[in-house]
Amino acid sequence: MAFDVGIGKCRSVSSDSVDVWVDGSIVRRLAPETKWQRDGISVLQVPVKVCSPRHSLAAGAEVFLDAGLITATSAGKLDVEGSGQFAKARLSLLVPTIDESPAPPPPSRRASWR
Repeated sequence: MAFDVGIGKCRSVSSDSVDVWVDGSIVRRLAPETKWQRDGISVLQVPVKVCSPRHSLAAGAEVFLDAGLITATSAGKLDVEGSGQFAKARLSLLVPTIDESPAPPPPSRRASWR
């Protein structure tokens, strides 16, 4: 099952990576320990190869990642403060885990009438 995950607005596109303006929800997923301040300054750099082929990459447009192309080792770079200081970020944290065969519900407890 393949689906796309929208991550933010495209800042720029190069031959091998895309810079994306991301908001607080993305920053909190990638770096929950970070003291994040405000929207509009954080930049996530992702490889073009994990971007969805169903959506075009253009400055100012929404960037979508293809969940089927992201593996446990897929990495990007995150600049939380917009200062140019990038740190490695695990892109797999942006893709929700979908279990094809959900576990059966736990047995219900019957009320004791005694």
